[in-house]
Parts: sequence; C-alpha cells; structure tokens
Amino acid sequence: MLQNPATTRFQLVSTLSRIRQEWQEATGSSSLIEVEGNMGMLLADLINGLGLGHAEQMHILGEDLFQEMQDFLKTPNQN
Repeated sequence: MLQNPATTRFQLVSTLSRIRQEWQEATGSSSLIEVEGNMGMLLADLINGLGLGHAEQMHILGEDLFQEMQDFLKTPNQN
C-alpha cells in the first residue's frame, strides 16, 4: 500500500506533537529542556505513537530493552 508523503508527514508531526504534550503534562514543566528523562520511555512512546509492530519495535529497541519495556508496561502502577 502506497501512502501519500504529505499524509505520512502530517501523521508523524501529529504523533510527535502529542508525545511532547504528554511529556509536558507528565513532568508538570513547561520546559522539557530542563527535565531529566528516561530515553527508554521516550523511545517506547515514539514507537507506540507511530504504531510500529512488534518486530519493528524489537529492531529499534533491541531485544533487551524491548523485553524490559514489555515487562514495564505489564506491571500495574505502584502509586
């Protein structure tokens, strides 16, 4: 299936904008430059936001980080 490059670009921009907004809300900060972050979580947000499949996710994250993220996402929130 061929996608229109403009549509793909719009989807990418929308996804990245949503992820940025979520990170700002989660950190309670207006400046993400000043926030220390978890790169594994950032990568996970990106691949989930882009709707990548498991094989693509594993390729991007590597097997160890992919498994860590799967385990983390399955763990109930401990608040």
